[in-house]
Amino acid sequence: MKLIYLALPFIFSSSAFGHGKEKHLMAKKKKEEPVVLTDSFKTAYAQINIHYKKRVEPIFKGKCFDCHSSHTTYPWYYQIPGIKILITSDIKEARAHIDMDNGFPFRSHSTPLKDLVEIERSILDKSMPPLKYRILHRDAALTKKEVETIKDWTQSSKKLLKDLK
Repeated sequence: MKLIYLALPFIFSSSAFGHGKEKHLMAKKKKEEPVVLTDSFKTAYAQINIHYKKRVEPIFKGKCFDCHSSHTTYPWYYQIPGIKILITSDIKEARAHIDMDNGFPFRSHSTPLKDLVEIERSILDKSMPPLKYRILHRDAALTKKEVETIKDWTQSSKKLLKDLK
Protein backbone atom coordinates (compact mmCIF):
# COMPACT_ATOMS: atom_id res chain seq x y z
CA MET A 1 0.00 0.00 0.00
CA LYS A 2 2.91 2.33 0.75
CA LEU A 3 4.01 1.83 -2.85
CA ILE A 4 0.76 3.37 -4.07
CA TYR A 5 1.27 6.49 -1.93
CA LEU A 6 4.82 6.85 -3.22
CA ALA A 7 3.66 6.41 -6.80
CA LEU A 8 0.68 8.79 -6.64
CA PRO A 9 2.71 11.87 -7.66
CA PHE A 10 3.83 10.01 -10.79
CA ILE A 11 0.32 8.81 -11.54
CA PHE A 12 -1.23 12.25 -11.10
CA SER A 13 1.39 13.84 -13.31
CA SER A 14 0.21 11.44 -15.98
CA SER A 15 0.83 13.36 -19.17
CA ALA A 16 3.43 15.77 -17.83
CA PHE A 17 6.31 13.47 -18.71
CA GLY A 18 5.09 11.60 -21.78
CA HIS A 19 5.52 12.74 -25.38
CA GLY A 20 6.22 16.34 -24.43
CA LYS A 21 2.48 16.87 -23.83
CA GLU A 22 1.73 16.29 -27.53
CA LYS A 23 -1.78 15.20 -28.36
CA HIS A 24 -2.18 12.26 -30.70
CA LEU A 25 -5.89 11.87 -30.93
CA MET A 26 -6.93 10.24 -34.18
CA ALA A 27 -10.40 11.72 -34.00
CA LYS A 28 -8.93 15.16 -34.71
CA LYS A 29 -6.84 13.96 -37.61
CA LYS A 30 -7.71 15.39 -40.99
CA LYS A 31 -9.36 13.06 -43.43
CA GLU A 32 -6.81 11.87 -45.91
CA GLU A 33 -7.09 10.06 -49.17
CA PRO A 34 -6.72 6.32 -48.69
CA VAL A 35 -3.22 5.11 -49.45
CA VAL A 36 -3.05 2.64 -52.30
CA LEU A 37 -0.34 0.11 -51.57
CA THR A 38 1.70 -1.44 -54.32
CA ASP A 39 2.20 -5.19 -54.32
CA SER A 40 5.79 -4.73 -53.17
CA PHE A 41 4.65 -2.79 -50.08
CA LYS A 42 1.95 -5.37 -49.33
CA THR A 43 4.57 -8.10 -49.57
CA ALA A 44 6.97 -6.17 -47.35
CA TYR A 45 4.28 -5.51 -44.72
CA ALA A 46 3.31 -9.18 -44.75
CA GLN A 47 6.94 -10.23 -44.30
CA ILE A 48 7.47 -7.70 -41.46
CA ASN A 49 4.25 -8.86 -39.81
CA ILE A 50 5.34 -12.51 -39.93
CA HIS A 51 8.53 -11.65 -38.04
CA TYR A 52 6.58 -9.36 -35.73
CA LYS A 53 4.06 -12.09 -34.82
CA LYS A 54 6.79 -14.65 -34.22
CA ARG A 55 9.40 -12.66 -32.29
CA VAL A 56 8.11 -9.27 -31.16
CA GLU A 57 4.39 -9.58 -30.50
CA PRO A 58 4.94 -11.94 -27.53
CA ILE A 59 7.11 -9.25 -25.93
CA PHE A 60 4.62 -6.50 -26.71
CA LYS A 61 1.76 -8.58 -25.30
CA GLY A 62 3.48 -8.65 -21.94
CA LYS A 63 4.89 -5.14 -21.96
CA CYS A 64 2.84 -2.88 -24.25
CA PHE A 65 -0.64 -4.27 -24.88
CA ASP A 66 -2.13 -2.95 -21.62
CA CYS A 67 -1.97 0.55 -23.12
CA HIS A 68 -1.47 0.03 -26.85
CA SER A 69 -4.27 -2.46 -27.57
CA SER A 70 -7.80 -3.36 -26.57
CA HIS A 71 -6.40 -6.20 -24.44
CA THR A 72 -5.95 -4.18 -21.25
CA THR A 73 -5.60 -5.97 -17.95
CA TYR A 74 -6.58 -3.36 -15.40
CA PRO A 75 -4.73 -3.34 -12.07
CA TRP A 76 -6.54 -3.58 -8.75
CA TYR A 77 -6.08 0.15 -8.08
CA TYR A 78 -8.00 1.00 -11.28
CA GLN A 79 -11.17 1.24 -9.18
CA ILE A 80 -9.78 4.01 -6.94
CA PRO A 81 -11.67 7.23 -7.72
CA GLY A 82 -9.55 9.62 -9.75
CA ILE A 83 -6.99 7.01 -10.69
CA LYS A 84 -9.49 5.28 -12.98
CA ILE A 85 -9.91 8.52 -14.96
CA LEU A 86 -6.13 8.97 -15.28
CA ILE A 87 -5.53 5.38 -16.39
CA THR A 88 -8.39 5.53 -18.90
CA SER A 89 -7.03 8.81 -20.29
CA ASP A 90 -3.47 7.43 -20.56
CA ILE A 91 -4.70 4.32 -22.38
CA LYS A 92 -6.82 6.38 -24.77
CA GLU A 93 -3.84 8.59 -25.62
CA ALA A 94 -1.51 5.58 -25.97
CA ARG A 95 -3.88 3.81 -28.37
CA ALA A 96 -4.35 7.00 -30.38
CA HIS A 97 -0.59 7.20 -30.75
CA ILE A 98 -0.13 3.57 -31.76
CA ASP A 99 -2.63 0.71 -31.60
CA MET A 100 -1.07 -2.76 -31.86
CA ASP A 101 -4.33 -4.72 -32.01
CA ASN A 102 -4.04 -5.95 -35.60
CA GLY A 103 -0.36 -6.58 -36.09
CA PHE A 104 1.94 -4.66 -38.39
CA PRO A 105 1.43 -2.12 -39.86
CA PHE A 106 0.00 -0.67 -36.68
CA ARG A 107 -2.90 1.74 -36.60
CA SER A 108 -1.32 5.07 -35.76
CA HIS A 109 -1.10 8.74 -36.58
CA SER A 110 2.06 8.16 -38.59
CA THR A 111 3.55 5.98 -41.31
CA PRO A 112 4.72 2.41 -40.71
CA LEU A 113 8.33 3.49 -41.25
CA LYS A 114 8.02 6.31 -38.72
CA ASP A 115 6.32 3.92 -36.28
CA LEU A 116 9.36 1.64 -36.49
CA VAL A 117 11.70 4.58 -35.90
CA GLU A 118 9.66 5.68 -32.87
CA ILE A 119 9.45 2.18 -31.41
CA GLU A 120 13.20 1.78 -31.68
CA ARG A 121 13.84 5.22 -30.18
CA SER A 122 11.41 4.53 -27.33
CA ILE A 123 13.01 1.27 -26.32
CA LEU A 124 16.57 2.58 -26.60
CA ASP A 125 15.94 5.72 -24.55
CA LYS A 126 13.76 3.68 -22.14
CA SER A 127 10.80 6.04 -22.44
CA MET A 128 8.58 3.00 -23.03
CA PRO A 129 7.13 1.60 -20.96
CA PRO A 130 6.92 4.93 -19.11
CA LEU A 131 8.56 5.25 -15.69
CA LYS A 132 5.23 5.87 -13.96
CA TYR A 133 3.99 2.53 -15.31
CA ARG A 134 7.20 0.64 -14.46
CA ILE A 135 7.07 1.88 -10.86
CA LEU A 136 3.89 -0.10 -10.22
CA HIS A 137 4.60 -2.89 -12.73
CA ARG A 138 8.16 -4.00 -12.16
CA ASP A 139 7.89 -6.78 -14.71
CA ALA A 140 7.04 -4.22 -17.44
CA ALA A 141 10.64 -3.10 -17.95
CA LEU A 142 12.23 -4.60 -21.04
CA THR A 143 15.13 -6.98 -20.57
CA LYS A 144 18.32 -6.52 -22.58
CA LYS A 145 17.37 -9.54 -24.68
CA GLU A 146 13.89 -8.10 -25.38
CA VAL A 147 15.40 -4.74 -26.35
CA GLU A 148 17.78 -6.49 -28.75
CA THR A 149 14.96 -8.55 -30.27
CA ILE A 150 12.80 -5.47 -30.85
CA LYS A 151 15.76 -3.46 -32.13
CA ASP A 152 16.73 -6.21 -34.59
CA TRP A 153 13.15 -6.36 -35.85
CA THR A 154 12.79 -2.58 -36.23
CA GLN A 155 16.14 -2.26 -38.02
CA SER A 156 15.52 -5.09 -40.47
CA SER A 157 11.96 -3.84 -41.08
CA LYS A 158 13.12 -0.26 -41.67
CA LYS A 159 15.72 -1.48 -44.13
CA LEU A 160 13.11 -3.50 -46.00
CA LEU A 161 10.77 -0.49 -46.27
CA LYS A 162 13.53 1.95 -47.20
CA ASP A 163 14.71 -0.37 -49.99
CA LEU A 164 11.24 -0.11 -51.58
CA LYS A 165 11.43 3.65 -52.00
